[in-house]
Amino acid sequence: MKTFLNDQDGLSEKDYLLLAATTVFFVFVVIGLVLVLMGRPIDAMYITLLDMVAPVLMTVAGGVYGVRAVQEFRRQPQTDDEPRREEEDNRGTTSPI
Repeated sequence: MKTFLNDQDGLSEKDYLLLAATTVFFVFVVIGLVLVLMGRPIDAMYITLLDMVAPVLMTVAGGVYGVRAVQEFRRQPQTDDEPRREEEDNRGTTSPI
């Protein structure tokens, strides 16, 4: 399975931005859930803050996964006897065609 840890560019700035935005959002959600479980009321300002962070997370995630989806969609299907373009890039050679 290909993830951001073993893809061609490693941990890129898009991956880092997605991880940071997702982590911040879920930390806010967990804090809210812990407060509710402790019986404390959640302030309206806290809900407003979550409402402000959610569109940012959706924009970042949509941008990262949207670009990757378009790249996969535009990639041409390859047969088994053709070398993969990624492998050619890694070797630093070009095809003789």
